[in-house]
Parts: sequence; C-alpha cells; structure tokens
Amino acid sequence: MTPPRLADRLLRFFCAPHRLEEVQGDLHEEFIWQVGRIGERRARWRYWWDVLGFIKPFAINRKSTIGRFGEYPNPTTTAMLSNYLTIAWRNVLRYKLNSTLTITGLALGLACSLLMILHVREELSYDKGFSKADRIFRITSENIDKKSRQWAATSPILGVEMQKAIPGIQSVARFHRPYPDRVFSYVPSGGTPKQFEEKSGYYADSTVVDVFDLSFVTGDPRTALKQIDAIVLSEAMATKYFGNENPLGKQIQDDLDKRLLTVTGVIKPYSFPTHLQFDYLISMSTYYNSTDKSGLVRRDWAGFYNYVVLNNSASRADVEARMPDFMVKFYEVTGETRKEILTTRRTPIQPITDIHLHSKLEKEMGPNSDITYVYVFSIAALFILLLASVNFINMATAQAFNRMKEVGVRKALGARKDQLIKQFLGESFILTLVAALVAFLLFRLAIPFYNELAAKSLRFGQLFTASNALLLVLLIGLISLIAGFYPALFISNFDPVNALKGKKSQFSSVTLVRKGLIVFQFSVSVFMIFSTIVVYRQMKFFQTKDLGFDQDQVVAVKLYGRDMWDKANTIQQEFQKNSAITNVARISTLPGDRFGTDMLTPLGKSEDASQLRFMWADENTLSVLQIGLKAGRNFVRNANTAHFPIILNEAAAKALKLDSPIGKKAVSLGDTGEIVGIVNDFHFASLHTTVDPLVIVQHPGQANYFLLKIKGHKLDETLQFAQATLARLSPGSLFIYTFLDEKMARLYDSEKRVGNVLNVFAIFAMFISCLGLFGLSAYAAQVRTKEVGIRKVLGATVAGIIVLLSSDFLRLVLIATILAFPLAWWATSRWLQDFAYSIPIEWWMFALTGLLTIAVAVLTISFQSIRAALMNPVRSLRSE
Repeated sequence: MTPPRLADRLLRFFCAPHRLEEVQGDLHEEFIWQVGRIGERRARWRYWWDVLGFIKPFAINRKSTIGRFGEYPNPTTTAMLSNYLTIAWRNVLRYKLNSTLTITGLALGLACSLLMILHVREELSYDKGFSKADRIFRITSENIDKKSRQWAATSPILGVEMQKAIPGIQSVARFHRPYPDRVFSYVPSGGTPKQFEEKSGYYADSTVVDVFDLSFVTGDPRTALKQIDAIVLSEAMATKYFGNENPLGKQIQDDLDKRLLTVTGVIKPYSFPTHLQFDYLISMSTYYNSTDKSGLVRRDWAGFYNYVVLNNSASRADVEARMPDFMVKFYEVTGETRKEILTTRRTPIQPITDIHLHSKLEKEMGPNSDITYVYVFSIAALFILLLASVNFINMATAQAFNRMKEVGVRKALGARKDQLIKQFLGESFILTLVAALVAFLLFRLAIPFYNELAAKSLRFGQLFTASNALLLVLLIGLISLIAGFYPALFISNFDPVNALKGKKSQFSSVTLVRKGLIVFQFSVSVFMIFSTIVVYRQMKFFQTKDLGFDQDQVVAVKLYGRDMWDKANTIQQEFQKNSAITNVARISTLPGDRFGTDMLTPLGKSEDASQLRFMWADENTLSVLQIGLKAGRNFVRNANTAHFPIILNEAAAKALKLDSPIGKKAVSLGDTGEIVGIVNDFHFASLHTTVDPLVIVQHPGQANYFLLKIKGHKLDETLQFAQATLARLSPGSLFIYTFLDEKMARLYDSEKRVGNVLNVFAIFAMFISCLGLFGLSAYAAQVRTKEVGIRKVLGATVAGIIVLLSSDFLRLVLIATILAFPLAWWATSRWLQDFAYSIPIEWWMFALTGLLTIAVAVLTISFQSIRAALMNPVRSLRSE
C-alpha cells in the first residue's frame, strides 16, 4: 500500500469524524511524508508503534461503541491510565540520560529535604507531648538595672507563694540541681563495686509525677518521690547500676554526702523531645532534710526551677495581671518600697513550649536551640526542593523538542490539549514517585550520619506517622504538579504542523524560562556556598581568637567529696612533684562554665553596688592561665590580712566606678574584702557576649577543680601519674578530668553543628544544580551537532567550539552569582550580629565563592562541550 493511501486510511480509522476535515487539510501532506519515512527506515517503526500503542484503545472503543450521533465516547479511565503509564515508562527507558539526571536530582532533593523537615518538626515539637503542655509555665525572674539579666532559676518559695496568692494556679512543681555533680556507687553482694559520676539529675517535688507525666516501669507513682532518701532512676541508669536485677528497694550511695538512697521507681524515657533531661530524681524532702533551712526561704536566691500549672479557666494574661501586687507582697520583707520593687524586678511566666527555641536565660537547665536555625533549615529545605523541581522543568522542556513529532501525531489523531496535559503530568508523577522511592532509600542510609552530624535522634520510622505520611503524599503530589505542569502546558501547546516538521523556535518563551531557572538554581547555590564560607570563618575565628588566657595543655581535675577537699593541699603538693607539671592551681569555676553572680558594694558607696560574676581561686591561678596583671599584685600564699583579697578584671573596675581601685575595700555577703589587683579582661565565657565584670576572690577552700599546666608531649603519662596520686591519697575518689581547650570549643557546638549540616547541603545543592546543567549542556551539544560539524569543516578550532558551547551557560552562572551576592551578604551579616565578636565580611569571600561556582560550572559543561568539539565532522553532518 502506498504512503498516501496508508495515511488516508489511518486518518479515517483513528480520527473523530469532526476532526477529519481539519486533519485532511493542512496536515495531510505532512502526514503522508512522515508515514513515507516509516517505510524508508525500519528503526522508525518502533517509535510509531509506541504512538499507535497509545491510540489503539481509542480505536477499539470507537468501533465497538459508536454513539447515536456518530461520535464515540471517551475511552475508559482504566484504559487511559494504562496507556499513560505505559508510554511514560517507555519514555523513561528511551531517554535514559534525561531520566537518570531527573530522578537523581529529585531523589537527592527529596532526601535532603526530608532530613531537614524532620529536623525542623522535631525542633518545633519540644515539650508539646505533655498532656498539660498548654497550661504549664515556668516562672522566671528579671533584674531591671544597667545590665538586665533574666533568670530561668528563681527563689525556692516563689512558686509556692504564687499558688497561695493567685487563684488561677492549680499546682506547682519544682526542681533543684545538686551541686556539685553527684557521684553514686553501688556494691552488689559478692560483686564488683560500681561507681559513676552523674551529671544529669535533680531534687524534685512529688508533684512532678503528675505535672510532667512521668511513666513508671516499676514503683508507685503516688509515693515514689514523697519519702526522704528516695531516688527514682531512668531505665538506662537502672540498667547501668543493677543490670537485669529488679532495682526497686535497692540502695545506692551518694558518695559526696555519704547518704544511702533507696530506689523507689524506674521511669521510661519520654517519647517526645523535651528540655527536661535527667537520669535520676531525688525526693525534695531529702534536700530539705539535709540543708540549712534559712536558705530555703530566701527570696533573692535563684536556685530552684519553678513550674506552675494553670486551671482550665485561667489564662496567662490573668496570672500576669496579678503579678505586680504579688511581687510587692513577696518582696516587701526586704524593706523595699512598692516603687523600688516594681522598677527593679519583673517575674514573667514562660510557656514550657517556648523554652527550647526562645529561651537563653541565665542558669538554663541545659543548652537550648534557637528559632533562627529553624528558619534557616526550613528555607534550606524549600530551596533544595525548588532546585530539584527546577531541574525537572529544565530537563523536561529541553527533552520536549525530541518529542515534537509524537505530539504532532497525537494532535493530528484527535488528542485534546487537556489529554496531553494529563499524560505529561502522569509522566511527571511517575518520575517523582520513582525519585521518592530512591529518596527513601537514601534517607534510610543517611540517617546515622545525619544524627551524628547534627546531634539529633531521627528515626526512619518517623516518616510513616500519620501526619508525616500525609505530608509526604502532599509533598510528592505538589512536586509532581509544580515540576510537571509547565512542561506539560508547554508541550501541549505545540503547533501540530511545526511539530510534525520538527521545527524548533530558538526564541521561544521556554528558552527564556529555562535560562531564568538556571539563574535561580545557581543563585541558590552561590548563596549557600557564600554562607558556608562565612560560617566556617566565624568558627575558625572562635578557635584562633586570643581569649586573654592560656588554655593549651591545661587539664582540669575535679575535686569530689569531703575527703578530697580536706586533702587538697597535700594532693596539690604531690602533683607539683612531677617535672612534667609546671604549675598547679585551684579554682571554683572553669572558663566556659556559668559563673555565679552576687552583689559587690564599694565600702561607703552603696549607690555604686553592682551584681558581678564571682570566681574563687588561689595564688597560682593567674600563673597557670597566664592572665595578665594590669595593676596591683597577685594573691600571696597564706596572706595575713583581716580582709579577704580581691582581684577585679577591667570591666568590674569600670562597673564599680573606681578610678584608683587598688587598696579600696568592698563588701559582699556581709564580708569585707580588699582589692589588691586588676587583671586584663579575658573571655571566661563564650564570644556570643562581651566580657562581663568579674571578681576573683582568694579562697582555695571554695575550689572545685585542680588546674594542671602540663608541658612537653608526656600528656598520657602525666595523667596516669595524676590518677595514681589521687588513688593513693584519696582512695575511692573518682579521677575525672577535662581539657580546658576542648571545654571552650564546646561553647560553639550549636553553631558548629549547623555549619556542618549547611556545608553538606550546600554541596548537594551545587551537585543538583550541576546535574541540570550537565543535562542541558548535553542537549545543547546534541541540537548543535550539525552546526559544530560545519564550523569544523570551515576551520574552527576545538578551543573555539568549546568556548562557543560553554559561553551561554557561563553567562547565566555569572548573572546568578552577581544576583545572589547582595542577599547572601545581608543574611550572613544578620547572623553575625548574634555574636559580640565576629569576623568582617571581606571581598575575597565573594571572589572565592564566584571562582568556586564558575569552576564547578566549567567542569560540568566542559565534558559535553569537549565531546562535541572532538566529534568527527563527517558524523556531525550526517547526524540530522
């Protein structure tokens, strides 16, 4: 059968009657030519068979179910869906490079975004699992003075008195942290004694069981924290001490207070994240029974964490409205007037769900996160999803030109625009679904590494909770819609005549859109690379900045228990006998820890009293830490003076308004001291804040640490010597030490973790962008194959052709770089404002970012450009 007759029969057989006249007009000649080519090239039959495979069910329906007016109804939904899926899958296999790049980009984008989304959801879910979460508030206190400070810990009796005075408060629950950290021991019958340092525990009211939903594995929740000398353990701590034995009723010893504690319960860990982290709880009655009662009624001691539960009918506003009158009544015993009380103090109540992301108060229970990083991770997740979707759009629109004839034939045979859109959206959904399955696998493999990198505890099973499953379905649907709608609309708008002729407009709107999307992709990548460089430099600055004291080769050994304190002088002398230890000091608080505050009043100048940080030390402390003395003298061993010696830092001297402070007297806690020296300011806290005023008091008896300055490379041997010395002089004591430089580095763990995570995702963002660039450069090289052949025949060099093929893409990358710089500068500048000491943003950071981006883009493009430039021109000219 000749091609014209074959074409005529195909048209009559497949087309709807109302389309025959239109098709037989402008398209008939072009269709005859296309069908004729099928007979000339056997390979073309497979392509057209794919097309006819899609149309066949339509023809069957037409022949067997002709309507009463001569028109056939639409094919069944099942048949249409089956054909959509079949053709979609065949196209995935047919265009392997395009499909691989698209699926890889989507899978990486989805996997990265899933990690970030779960990270953000966990951050936002802190403390929301408590049954009374919407009614639990923490009482805080704020000093309103020259340097306002807000405290997480408050007076021991504050919550109790508030409950008496304010009707809306239903119950109160309090925690108090033991000081110093506890050492517990347990000696099993006939077994080896077990002794551990425990840093995570509190004295607690019995009401915490109900307020904070403690779930008991064993023990009676009603009585577990009511009796004296009772302790409740976490499951992990119970296993550590007692193994598989039933711990209920067993006794462990508090080695510091030489007190036996009876285990009255074991509790499960919380199934949700919370700022309340503890391994044990000791009954509050134990603390009240063993401490000085006068301290327990002090209104100015920030020693307890007070939580209140409001009635169902009460609101936060109701409680806060009654606070001024309550504060006046609470503090009037100090002799202050109403005006003095209300102008110097505030007592805000803080929702428990705000603590983790919105609270960085003095004396927090532990380090909290920051809502800023939630925003950062949310935006990063959105950007990476957009990058992957942009990849899809670019690859789909580029690949669309290879399917012009297919679309032309479909339109010629009666396919409507909405049917084409549905088909290509179906292909988008299939690619997205395959990418999602790959993303789940990548997510499963990446979780352990991500948890270690970000210090999280994400689990693969979290993906399949009801809310997360719904989120995933919506996410996959949204991505397939966003990524597939524009390509589907673009393809469905092909003019059938031009499509069948294979004409491609070089100046179509899709070209501008594709270029715009490339610019967007690389703008995001540039933004993330620049941010990564700034974060890295800030972290490096923390490590290298001169803190004003020497932290290298300084080891802090903890003093534990009465026996070690009593023998501290002897132990210190024995340590100094080792030639590798250049000096030994005693100190109450290590740099990097939270220094307590108290009032210091210059004698006779009560108006200049200030609340300052305090540290107790001996005469060797300045020498070990190499803190510079600006004026006066150092402490003297066994100084014979009626007043305890004081050394101030420069900030403290300024706060006290003392022009010539040496020799001046000052009062603190009822005792009078003499200022004997002034030291240079040094950063004993993190660089997030400026140097606070500090008072150093000579009082080795208050020390909690030995500071050992070790020389040479005999660190391990020296530590072994120190441990042996301690075991000999104070048997049964734990040898617990820390390196001072490592302790200071931990102050920036949060920023370091965020920086590391952003580094990884910046690399993936660049990689995803380069996947798209690689695919588009491959397509561009393919489209211009004949042009390259002609240029080579006319004498063009390989280098010239590489520049020709690469220049368009590099211009887009350069534009993206320039557009991203202002936003990157603004965002990183805002982040750096959170630090009292930060790096300047310098020109070389922009230059390095630009060079890295362009270098990666050149490497990505060059492979296809070089390949096209080296192709034999004879093959190039035959390619079309």
